[in-house]
Amino acid sequence: MDMQPPREDWRSTPVPDDGAVQTTHVDAAMAKASCAKLGYFEDKYTELLIRQRPPIRSPLIHRGYWSRVEAIRRTVLRFLKKCPEGRGVQIVNLGAGFDTLYFWLREDTARWRDDLVFFEVDFPEVLSKKVAALQKRQSLWPMLDANSAAELVSTGSSGMREIRTPHFRLVHADMRIKPELSDAMSDAGLRGDLPTLFISECVLVYMQAMHGDSIIEWAASAVPEAPSAMVMYEQTNPTDRFGKVMVENLAQRGCPLLSIHDYPSMTAQRERYLARGWDQCQLENMNEVYSRYLDHKDVERIQKIEMMDEFEEWHMIQAHYFLSIATRAPGGQKSAEDERAGDNWIHHLDVFSEPGPAVTASNGSMPDAS
Repeated sequence: MDMQPPREDWRSTPVPDDGAVQTTHVDAAMAKASCAKLGYFEDKYTELLIRQRPPIRSPLIHRGYWSRVEAIRRTVLRFLKKCPEGRGVQIVNLGAGFDTLYFWLREDTARWRDDLVFFEVDFPEVLSKKVAALQKRQSLWPMLDANSAAELVSTGSSGMREIRTPHFRLVHADMRIKPELSDAMSDAGLRGDLPTLFISECVLVYMQAMHGDSIIEWAASAVPEAPSAMVMYEQTNPTDRFGKVMVENLAQRGCPLLSIHDYPSMTAQRERYLARGWDQCQLENMNEVYSRYLDHKDVERIQKIEMMDEFEEWHMIQAHYFLSIATRAPGGQKSAEDERAGDNWIHHLDVFSEPGPAVTASNGSMPDAS
């Protein structure tokens, strides 16, 4: 990797390209399919939807995507486990692309809940392709509560083809436009009285700060009568040498990280959420998540799949990504501080709780900082 510092005018060139940003979901899907092919995690659905044979990526990329996928899945399962059963629950995947988290939940009764409604939000240009892909995969229709194409796909008020089944809703919207996002979610049936988890994986960082801020504020207010949480995975630390190269490379691809200098640290990200309606916010960089909070037996398992010796680069990459979980309860901070409050469970998802002894540095993970 070229470690030369970026040009002084990197923030003005090249011009952000919506098309280039939208195609990042294809890169993510191909990488996840490559991971699944080698047995890093279970995902038999991504390759079905992208209809391409994924090129095998490097061990470095595989391990990074495994940690990303496992961190999000772990957070989702903690949320579903803590949320009271039988009353209804919602998950909103912002900028979902071709993500298959819904199918991973649905395929296993130990993970699935019959009172769950799963929303996926993205640009119309992206979701129209997902609708077409799902329409062609009849084997997936039963998981979407559909027995025919007519039950699966309907025509919305905008004239676009939509999927609005009992448990799965695709929501076409430009999330940067708050009224459009709010109206589209209301039209899809988002309820303000059900516990809700919002997911954002490498989405807000590609937007101008004011647009990302607006989404964070909207999510904090979208469920006023029930507890909610927002989990985010994205880049950070743009000012050191590695961070400058990361920012430069993505800018040259037409995918500049538009807000990374507005919120360049995890401390800044935490303050961002607390200033926009969330009661609490916890964050860790992905080195910490990988070495301390993911299942240690699974970490040891995936480290045996492929040999990897780029440990210095691995730790640098992981130090430039983070996982955050922001939470709020209807009673606000007063509820958060009252252990007797009925909705206080939302502040105790234990996303950053250690499952056991940390894996050792000899296995390619970070040693215990203590």
